[in-house]
Amino acid sequence: MPRRGRHRTTGPVRIVAAVAALLVTGGIVVAAGSASAHPRADSEDGSGLVSTLTRSLGNGDEEEQSPDDSDSDSEDQDAGDESAESGSDTEDQDTDRQADDQGDDQNDDQAEDQPDDRPSGDDGGQDGGQDAGQDAGQDAGQDAGQEEEQFKGRDEAAPPDAEDFVDIREVEPGSGGGRGGRFSEAGTFRVDCGTNANGAHRNSDNIVLGPGKRNAAQHVHDYVGTTATTFSSSDEELRNASTTCTDGDRSTYYWPVIRDLNGTGPDVFDDGGGLDGNFGSVLPATSVDLTFHGNPTEDVTAAPDGLRLATGDAKAATNGDANANARWTCTGFEDRTTTRYPLCPGGSSLVRILDFPSCWDGQNTDSDDHRSHIAFPEEDGSCAAGTQPVPALRMTLTYDRPDGRAFALDSFPDQQHAPQTDHASSINLMPEALMDRAVSCINEGRTC
Repeated sequence: MPRRGRHRTTGPVRIVAAVAALLVTGGIVVAAGSASAHPRADSEDGSGLVSTLTRSLGNGDEEEQSPDDSDSDSEDQDAGDESAESGSDTEDQDTDRQADDQGDDQNDDQAEDQPDDRPSGDDGGQDGGQDAGQDAGQDAGQDAGQEEEQFKGRDEAAPPDAEDFVDIREVEPGSGGGRGGRFSEAGTFRVDCGTNANGAHRNSDNIVLGPGKRNAAQHVHDYVGTTATTFSSSDEELRNASTTCTDGDRSTYYWPVIRDLNGTGPDVFDDGGGLDGNFGSVLPATSVDLTFHGNPTEDVTAAPDGLRLATGDAKAATNGDANANARWTCTGFEDRTTTRYPLCPGGSSLVRILDFPSCWDGQNTDSDDHRSHIAFPEEDGSCAAGTQPVPALRMTLTYDRPDGRAFALDSFPDQQHAPQTDHASSINLMPEALMDRAVSCINEGRTC
């Protein structure tokens, strides 16, 4: 369901970024994760650094200046103001002089005899000041308008609510099934692509759902597989890059990061990071399981090269449940899942389960909405008429999370880190021989 009654910061998110950076660079924040180093709420409140900052800012309506441009912008503004003031003062003096000299024919004649194009210090100062002020205002307005159009909702960012969390022991067993998880009981194929624990491949692009647009996600993704994935990568570029996967799999697999809100990330001033309301240090996944499953009603066929896949809705908090497919649980409690952040007991790890659609239309590797070419199975696991099953990908991501509620999924600013916005994407670029092997393993009921 769409989210209602969410708390919101009252000033632009970049102010929060500026305050956070000042705390870091000024020595207030001295060590990530330290209770003495970071402003934070009680661990059961879970708001952490970002909550403290947003609450302390109040009605911050001022726009943050770029550190690189602040001096030059100020100088330009001062120069424009001084020229405008000079022009205004001169204009007043001219008015007084005309009043004093009214009726003086000689002065009038001399004024009329002056060439129209002669240099005028008075007019130059006035016009220069006005032009500089107008140009600066227009440029600032255009830049702000373009940024607002491209990166919307930044003034709506906020940390997650307490209601976004639930003790996993209070979740009923068998609940939270999600879509796409009805598989055949035998036959799986697993690809090993590592975990991106060192953060070597992260960005805020989304080549599947937002191709061609930088920072399309407005939050950070972790990647495994081909190492060249950006907003503008071609399939050929992805195929020619190195890969973190074994067996030459150059597919790309990616998902939004989870952050420790008591930590401090390196991207506090970056798009996708602090500028879009995503604060804290990134929690690396301790394990990434990428397993392809079979269909319970018929054999699977090979997925085509370049097939785009997406699961979940990054804007489910406002869009509703139509495309949402978030499932959260804890190790030792896998028989129960939830769309909320689970609070796991001691010794239990946080788990995300992301099932992908697997009923392909047999023709297209992409579609206008980047979803219609491949659908989720019906309730019984079968594919609807006109579609055929391909190997069904399940991503299972595991994390060691901080105590209490001090963690959150990266999100669009206006989604306010809602757990139901969890999502992931992939582009199939397996070599043909590897895909054929996967199909054989699955259809023959083997575990590979």
